[in-house]
Amino acid sequence: MGEEGREFRVLAVDDDYLIRLLLADVLTNASCRVLTASDGAEAVEILEKEPVDLLITDYDMPRMNGLELIRWSKARFPHVTAVMITGQNCQALAAEGRQFGALRVLLKPFSVEHLLSLVGEIRGTAPIP
Repeated sequence: MGEEGREFRVLAVDDDYLIRLLLADVLTNASCRVLTASDGAEAVEILEKEPVDLLITDYDMPRMNGLELIRWSKARFPHVTAVMITGQNCQALAAEGRQFGALRVLLKPFSVEHLLSLVGEIRGTAPIP
């Protein structure tokens, strides 16, 4: 949850520009402050400078994959909730994501409604219409 008096901040990380754009648009319309990064290494730079409540990261990215990013972020910022998204329908990957600290693993393609419901749940609010 965001600290009292400030917006709920989300860092959306995906090497696919269109996915980043979609996440940013949907979450901005849901009253979130959205930061974006094109890979895990860029996300690390942002996380070291900006407070974030929710990290949404793709699994398969150059320089640092989503599991590595989640592991790093949970070690440095244990309060940050992490969600991993992936196009790989693999139970082992989903289990590994949860083991490294991901609250959920969303399989691409996911619906906007599902994403908004999850963000609402994390924020502790009713699902966002």
